Amino acid sequence: MLSRYIAPLFVFAILGADPHGAVAQEKPKQAAAKVPVPYAIARAKPLDAKEEVVANADDHTQYRVEFTGIKDDRVPAYLYVPKRKAAADKKPFPAILLQYGTGGNKKTNYIVEIGKQFVARGYVVITIDSPNQGERRSKDNKAAGAFGLIGNDQIMHYCGDYGRAIDFLYSRSEVDKNQIGYVGISWGAITGITFCAYDERIKAVGSMVGGGNFLGLYNAKIAEKIAKEGSSSGDPVCHVARIAPRPLMFINVTKDQLIMKPWAESLHKAAGPGAKIVWLETDHYFNGLDRKKVCESVIDFMDEKMLGRPAVKAK
Repeated sequence: MLSRYIAPLFVFAILGADPHGAVAQEKPKQAAAKVPVPYAIARAKPLDAKEEVVANADDHTQYRVEFTGIKDDRVPAYLYVPKRKAAADKKPFPAILLQYGTGGNKKTNYIVEIGKQFVARGYVVITIDSPNQGERRSKDNKAAGAFGLIGNDQIMHYCGDYGRAIDFLYSRSEVDKNQIGYVGISWGAITGITFCAYDERIKAVGSMVGGGNFLGLYNAKIAEKIAKEGSSSGDPVCHVARIAPRPLMFINVTKDQLIMKPWAESLHKAAGPGAKIVWLETDHYFNGLDRKKVCESVIDFMDEKMLGRPAVKAK
């Protein structure tokens, strides 16, 4: 289900980043705390969006869309839009930015299936090709840097493009701007935590098999410094606390081959007492479990916490 190429990358991805250093960057408005945002944002930049229909299903239309990314390149994505049950119904839909593990892309089977689960429950879903993934893969087919993930610049490029994906959702009349969530799996969870920490437009977050504190440097003293000054680190443990009081759900597994239990526990602890934590008896790929039911539990969480309604089970 999930990418099998993430195991060796964490130290490479985080090395070169000061795990608790503050940065001096553009200071956009922040409701929760006035600290520098560690990645670039450009909400007023034109999207120059394009779209084409990829598939028509009974309950949704799937589009290939593209828009201008944070570094002015083009970001391809899949967009899933529910079909309305009544022509007179004009109410906008909630939306989810859904991102995969390293080695995946917008076409990866498990992310497409999860996207369809969300759209069947009435969500608009967008999944982008992250830098050097999918259609954005380099022409020589070689990953940039160690395992395709090179330090903070690459991590923050991901986060900047996630922000542009939310800019795109904001441009769509089908989307309820007050009901946008984020769900990330593996590397999508790790990078997504940092992104969501600073984007107040994200109302609820789901993290599946993610973790943090990969170098073991995060402690109470550093946490106090980060709370005052912010951090330039790509490690989500330095940022996760800023998601509160927004709803946050962690799903981690007891037999994870890639995310060590202390990494998951460090992220949970740094998030604070308001996060929902679920441990499942399985491995990183959810072998032996009904993966659809695991994903349904995340959708139930979004229904309850973001939409304020009891979960409506898919038929």
